Amino acid sequence: MVNRRTFVTAAAGATGSLLGARALEAAAPKSVEPPVSRVVSEFLHFDDPVEEFRAQMRMERDLVEEQGTTLTWYHWLVFVIPGGRRPEPLIRYEGIEFSYFRHLGDYNYRIHAHNISLPRDLHTNEFTDSVINPITGELVEVPVTPLLTDPGTIGSPIGFRNLAGDGFVQTPYRKFRIENDLIKKDMVRSAPPDWPATHIENSCSWVEFDLFANETITSLPTHFCGHYAYEHPAWLKMPEGMGHLAGFWDGKKVNSPSELPREFLDRMEREYPELLEPRWGEFERPIPFDL
Repeated sequence: MVNRRTFVTAAAGATGSLLGARALEAAAPKSVEPPVSRVVSEFLHFDDPVEEFRAQMRMERDLVEEQGTTLTWYHWLVFVIPGGRRPEPLIRYEGIEFSYFRHLGDYNYRIHAHNISLPRDLHTNEFTDSVINPITGELVEVPVTPLLTDPGTIGSPIGFRNLAGDGFVQTPYRKFRIENDLIKKDMVRSAPPDWPATHIENSCSWVEFDLFANETITSLPTHFCGHYAYEHPAWLKMPEGMGHLAGFWDGKKVNSPSELPREFLDRMEREYPELLEPRWGEFERPIPFDL
């Protein structure tokens, strides 16, 4: 015979058992569910090269009418590619690129930038000034890496002209594509004229398509990742002919130095405060060719 009290007690017990079973089921590992919709992946074509360049400036920098700045923050991992054996991870860097640019008219933008990268130990993640070369086994000093000698470029719809060159136009590989609710930009660029010819850079940046479609936003809040291939620096003390280095980075635009991570910003303010500002003096050097 079942009365109300025993029914309620039994029901409560059954409910508790059911909830417990569901909790265990939810906690149990299981395969990922099959996708419920196909990935949207389409290339975005521009009939007008000016519009394509405008899109690039909005994603990479800021489509300003006169002059502006863009600050990006990144982490990157460096690998030794020795040739004939397994590549080895070497060091992590955390850093910034500060770019500053002026519109010279007719969508010709003079662009300058500086970088600084602070080395971190791969295992402790702490800032460091030394690392063991994984190929030679030698402990070597790792310097902070400022890049203050980039000569700058003139960017425009026809391509890029390096300010250390004679006005020759470099046409980069550049593709925009839609991936679900994102728009992505793939980019490949070669080195400035006075850099090693083996240097190459490719990157992918992305932002929400709804933001990209809003053309009132001149500087899009992009994230990015990319890859460098470059020669060994002298500090690594690598034997001649032992391959090259590869760097893989990822990061994002930030609105100002105040948005940088606290530990990184504290060190920059102590040791390199001048690099938290644009270097407008770069624009005093004359352009060596006609626009």
